[in-house]
Amino acid sequence: MHNLFWYSETATIVILGVPTLFYLVVAYRRNAPPIEYLSETISNYSLFNSLYSIFLSMALVTLLVNFNTVQDDTRKESEAMVSMGRLLNGLSDAEGLKKGLVAYAKSVVDYDIAALQEGKMSPQASEAFDALWKQAYAIPLTSKNEETIHRLVLGDLTDMTKCRLTRRIKAASNLHPLIFSLIVAGYYVMLLKTWLTRVGNRKTQLAFELPMFAMILLVITVIIDLNTPFVGIVNIDVSAFDFAFKRVTILAGLPYP
Repeated sequence: MHNLFWYSETATIVILGVPTLFYLVVAYRRNAPPIEYLSETISNYSLFNSLYSIFLSMALVTLLVNFNTVQDDTRKESEAMVSMGRLLNGLSDAEGLKKGLVAYAKSVVDYDIAALQEGKMSPQASEAFDALWKQAYAIPLTSKNEETIHRLVLGDLTDMTKCRLTRRIKAASNLHPLIFSLIVAGYYVMLLKTWLTRVGNRKTQLAFELPMFAMILLVITVIIDLNTPFVGIVNIDVSAFDFAFKRVTILAGLPYP
């Protein structure tokens, strides 16, 4: 099993970090040539930096919005589990369905959370959820009141289905490969333009370059981190699933492991 976040970060370090170190070593050892038309060169360089900054900002904001959406859906799925567990106590013949709900919640905690670190969903949780739907359709209803409760149960299952779909789509990657390619290409162009606009004083040049490279690499690191919302330094809080598992188990009258 591989950790999707560290796999992405290692690739980023190799693709961006190594060329940056190579540039700094070469730039330190070689004197800067005299620059002709300095004002025009700096203007072009500033224009490129502005466009590249806007591009990085758009990618960062998009992933932040996506991260918050996944966080909300994780909470909603857990709430739907607990809500369904409470509603099942209003049905006269729901023992099998209660056990099915507990089995699904347990499979999410035991298998789905681990699978999400690889950017996928576990087959065990998918099978338990399919079985839960079948049990919900097959449950016998004895009164109008139970029919009303049953409709609410199906509503909770529908909400859980939508939230599972969000997790399935968003778990692996949310940054299109073309966007990442443009981020890498833009960084290489920035290295080239920095080389072409060097000044003669090495200390001054390093004082300008090091904070800039560090800041851009940190932003790209955050982008890569948010690209995998369930694993990394900044990740979705999945403790709600543990809480839902505990609550539906207690509501079903079963022993909590």
